[in-house]
Parts: sequence; structure tokens; C-alpha cells
Amino acid sequence: MTSAPSSSPNPNHTPITPDLPITTAARLMMAEELATVLDHLPALQSSADVLAVHETRKAIRRTFTLFKLFAPFFAPDVLTPHRLTLRRLMRRLAPCRDLVVFRQNLAAYNESATPPLTALAAHLDARQAKANARLRRYLKRPKVHKRLQRYRRFVENPNAGLPPQSDTAAPLLVRHVLPTLIFQRLGAVRAYGDVLPTATPAQFHQLRIQFKELRYTLTYFEDILGGAGSQIIEMTRLIQEHLGHLNDASVALWQLVRMDCCPEEVDAYGAVQANEAARLTAGFYPLYAQFDRPDVRQVLALTVASL
Repeated sequence: MTSAPSSSPNPNHTPITPDLPITTAARLMMAEELATVLDHLPALQSSADVLAVHETRKAIRRTFTLFKLFAPFFAPDVLTPHRLTLRRLMRRLAPCRDLVVFRQNLAAYNESATPPLTALAAHLDARQAKANARLRRYLKRPKVHKRLQRYRRFVENPNAGLPPQSDTAAPLLVRHVLPTLIFQRLGAVRAYGDVLPTATPAQFHQLRIQFKELRYTLTYFEDILGGAGSQIIEMTRLIQEHLGHLNDASVALWQLVRMDCCPEEVDAYGAVQANEAARLTAGFYPLYAQFDRPDVRQVLALTVASL
């Protein structure tokens, strides 16, 4: 399977400290991800560049995690219009990304296949061109950029969207909130762990999302968590990568069932993807068992206990 393009450390990163107000930390993180989106817009508009699509999708996914983590600390529904703005963009990015992965994996298969599945490859190339064109047309709409600038003003205004102040409310700092944020995300992962023996592809997909959210949460606070946090982040990265490959196989199977092209080649490649999905599913169980251990949770608990 072909991995997504690699990325360099984020140049927009601002270190997070335990004594920052939680809404200040949230805004810094949101601003970091928004800067990534805005940095890649020119490449998306000009050519739907593969790396730009990947990095923009990742930044939006991370932002959705931020919205989930920090919505309780802002006024009700204040993040909703910004979530909709990013979700609209994500809907145009998703087909571009899925087709890139599909085409790359098919190209790797075709290198040794006899005969190669050339009709299927040509069909996917044409679909990629259409998806890229749809994305570029969408980004020509002025209202898309107006909405992104509205979100930019929100993240840059330290007073925007805050809940009403109360004389009895205590200040909420990062160190007050972080243990709960981390263990909520960990609990969401472990809930899916209990259904693994009979998990459906849809449940594996949801588990992948929960692992992403756990990994992103730990990554955002890596400045605070230190070395122990980094080790657990690496564990979640490996699991997320494995589940990502499984999801790619599942998406390919879903697309192949609906594909109006070259039925013999579609059936041949469908069998390949079904075998790949079965292999990845079997390989996931021992990988998950290495993560869901009491000693891993203990290390994480001791790390946040010192805040």
C-alpha cells in the first residue's frame, strides 16, 4: 500500500504551556491549522496539487478535533459556522485524495500484474481529472474565501465567541483541563476495542477516527507531555496508519462495486482489495493489544498528574 505524502514540521507552531487559558490555547491551535490551509490554497486552486490536498485535509481533520475538544469552553454554537465552512471544503477534497490513493495502489499492483489493469487505470485517471476540476471550480467562488477570512478573524480575536463572564467562575487553564481531554479521547478508543472481534468495516472506520482524535490531542500538548507522551503518540501513529490502509482498501471496494467500467478488471482488483482488507484486519488485533495495556494508561496518567 502507498502511504500518504510525508510532511515537514509545522512552521506555524506556537508552544502550548500549562498556564495558558484554555481558550487562548485553543485559538493558537486553530490558527496553526488555518495557516496551513491558507498556505496551500494557491496550489489547490492552480492544480489540485497532491501534497496540498493531503496537507489541507489533515489540517481540517485536526481542526475538527479541536472543535470537539474546545467547543464547551466557547459560547454555544459559536464554532458551528466555521465547522460548516471547513466541511464544505473537505467534501471537495475527499474525492481528490481517495482517487490519488486508489490510483497509486493500482499502479503498484500493475507493476507486477499479468496482464495489468490498464482500462481500470485509465478510468480512474479520468475520474481524478474531474474531481480535481470540481475542486478548482469550487475554490474560484469568492464566498469560499470570505468564509475562511471570517474564521481567520475569529481565531485572531482573543475575545471572540467567549461565554458570558460570571463573578463565581474560576479561570480555566490548560493544566486544569488537559487530563480530562486526554482520557475522554482514550475512553472513546477503548470503547471500540471491546467490539473488535465482531467489528464491521464501518466500526473500524470509526475506531480510526477515534485514534486520530487521540493522537491529535496528544500531539497538540506534546510540549507539555514530554518524552512519555511522544512514545504514546508514536504508538497511536502506527495504529492509525494501519487503520488508514484498511480504510483505503474498504473505500476501494466501495468504489469498485459502484464503478461503471471494465467489469472483468473491476472484479479482479476487487478480489485483490478484499484479500488486502482481510490481511489488514487480522494484523490489527495484535497491534491494538500492544496499545490497550494497563501500563500504557499508567504512564499517561502519571504524566498528566504532574501538571
